[in-house]
Amino acid sequence: MSKSIRVAISIFLFIPLVFLIINWIRNLIDPSSFTLEAKMYLGYLITLLSVAIAYLFSVGKDKKRKCQIWGVAIILVISAPLSYSIGFSYAILEGSGFAALLMLYVFPFLFLTGVILLLIGIFIKDKTRPIQDR
Repeated sequence: MSKSIRVAISIFLFIPLVFLIINWIRNLIDPSSFTLEAKMYLGYLITLLSVAIAYLFSVGKDKKRKCQIWGVAIILVISAPLSYSIGFSYAILEGSGFAALLMLYVFPFLFLTGVILLLIGIFIKDKTRPIQDR
């Protein structure tokens, strides 16, 4: 896939992602603006678009850059909506509101996964750079 096509697809996916994130944040501020099912699907859509954009940004990059891209994507736009949606999906499946507390376990796991990927991407040695002798 050429770079211009990847950029065009990324822009095409980024616009709805921004729109969905704005609605999700508005929902967090005013919870009565959406139904529970709409909140869950909104989180899943944000996650799906974020994964697609992160994949397009990481295609053709070296391992160091891929780890950095995926770490930032998981930390910023994947962990919170996905844990929110998983928690409420499980709560509806169980029929108990307290089951939604699962998101308190899922979010730190996803967030720390993103932090670890980002740190690996920062501190990994880049094998493509030549070693300069002094």
